[in-house]
Amino acid sequence: MITIEEKANTSAWQNFTQELYKRRPDIRPPEPLSLSVWANKYAVLSKETSAQTGRFRSFAYQDGMMDAITDPTVTYVSVMKSARVGYTKILDHVVGYYLAHDPSPILVVQPRVEDAEDYSKTEIAPMLRDTPVLAEISGDPKAKNSNQTILKKTFLNGSNLTLVGANSPGGFRRITCRIILFDEVDGYPSGGAGVEGDQIALGTKRSETFWNRKIVLGSTPTVKGASRIEKSFGDSDQRYYYVPCPHCNEYQVLEWGGPDTPYGIKWDKDEHGEGIPDTAYYVCRHNGCVIHHNEKAGLVKRGEWRATKPFKGHAGFHIWAGYSLFPNAAWKYLVAEWLRVKNDPLMRQTFINLVLGEPYEDRGEKALSERKLLERCEVFAAEVPDGVAVLTAGIDTQDDRFEIEVIGWGRNEESWSIAYDVIEGDLETDEPWKRLDHYLKQIWRRADGRGFTIMAACMDSGGHHTQQVYEFSKARIGRRIWAIKGESARGGKRSPVWPTKKPTSRTKSSFKPIILGVNAAKDTVRGRLHINPPRPGEAAASYMHFPADRDLNYFSQLLAERS
Repeated sequence: MITIEEKANTSAWQNFTQELYKRRPDIRPPEPLSLSVWANKYAVLSKETSAQTGRFRSFAYQDGMMDAITDPTVTYVSVMKSARVGYTKILDHVVGYYLAHDPSPILVVQPRVEDAEDYSKTEIAPMLRDTPVLAEISGDPKAKNSNQTILKKTFLNGSNLTLVGANSPGGFRRITCRIILFDEVDGYPSGGAGVEGDQIALGTKRSETFWNRKIVLGSTPTVKGASRIEKSFGDSDQRYYYVPCPHCNEYQVLEWGGPDTPYGIKWDKDEHGEGIPDTAYYVCRHNGCVIHHNEKAGLVKRGEWRATKPFKGHAGFHIWAGYSLFPNAAWKYLVAEWLRVKNDPLMRQTFINLVLGEPYEDRGEKALSERKLLERCEVFAAEVPDGVAVLTAGIDTQDDRFEIEVIGWGRNEESWSIAYDVIEGDLETDEPWKRLDHYLKQIWRRADGRGFTIMAACMDSGGHHTQQVYEFSKARIGRRIWAIKGESARGGKRSPVWPTKKPTSRTKSSFKPIILGVNAAKDTVRGRLHINPPRPGEAAASYMHFPADRDLNYFSQLLAERS
């Protein structure tokens, strides 16, 4: 028992406090740690997500991004990035920190529900298992009374984690969170979360009751002027990572450069004028010093983040693969990638987005616009123009309607948009499904009277009617009506548009949707829209024809799909 006299004794109070914390460790306030310190002290890399397992060790440029998130003066953080810079791990550590160290309700918003599920399974679950401070508060996820589901997790210390897809209008309802993490925002559906509005505004609103809230946006950018992360970064203090030249000690931002710039990443050429990636080096912007790749780690370690705009509570970061210390981001590999794509406009966009971390800008006469595409529309001589050999259909499943486009295909994948129709109705009832089935059976005719039916159709199985789509498709396998699902491709990953496994192998007893490479598909469509119109009567491989009844809204939706 502590006496009145002992209350004035500082040593006695310290002893009392230590004994209290020993007996009740749950009431001990957390030690004041920044996110980078916490991550390097507690975070563990799992075998499922990292080439090297064990204790996490950050790159110097990651520290500044992490510490901005736990900086009490910062409310918003925007990260415009390339691939291969370790951003996913930063996101993981934010979740871990606010679950274990500063217990808070957390909301993670991925582009689609499927992406949220994939992130939970491949990143969150291994982290909770392998990081001791997180395992302690997780309980047994396999227990019958466990509060751990794929998209909703509650922890023993009172923190909780919710994951949603930006394509789900109802996903943001009845959620109040202090920490809101928007991942790959340029992959969010262009039309927002349906009638609910913009996904970022919806998610941000979920944090309004917290005075100490944190809003984090991160993404590889897409097209200039349409990129969400470009806009968010533009609203920030726009920080860039400055590194010192190891020879003249002048600080500078690493840049890709170009043939007309005396600085940046350079390489030698052989006697035929072909680039030699293995010779890659960096030329200092200030004094032309030659910096070799083996000096890269040292200059990155000595680097520092510098803001280029006034700070108003919003910290913004731009980081690209040139800084990365991952083995597959060595300068020679970046040069090799550039040499492979430099003559292909479509692949150049992918390089600019995923390697340089910059938004792609269409320039000059080749820039796509709704108006230019509208001017290309044609009057077809019949429902099915000459040149068409096969009809297919694509079906978008919304909450209250089906949107269907019928495409005619000719030689070398030249295509004609035959019809675009909407079937409205309550998809919880049978009536709109019957109308859809009837629609897919109808006949379209060519000028000579020959009839065409739909030979195959792909039906979106995302959203709130997944099981109904599966049942509809499963009953019509013989008509090649396939349920499809976009891949969970984070960070701009490209996979083949169509899977190598033949869809005809699916049966009613073992039904699974076909997984499509969505990003690659969008790249393909955008590339084909750049093809110049052929002369009347001439064929043009991969050219896309549109009928005169298409309007500006149709082309706005088409161009809004970014990869």
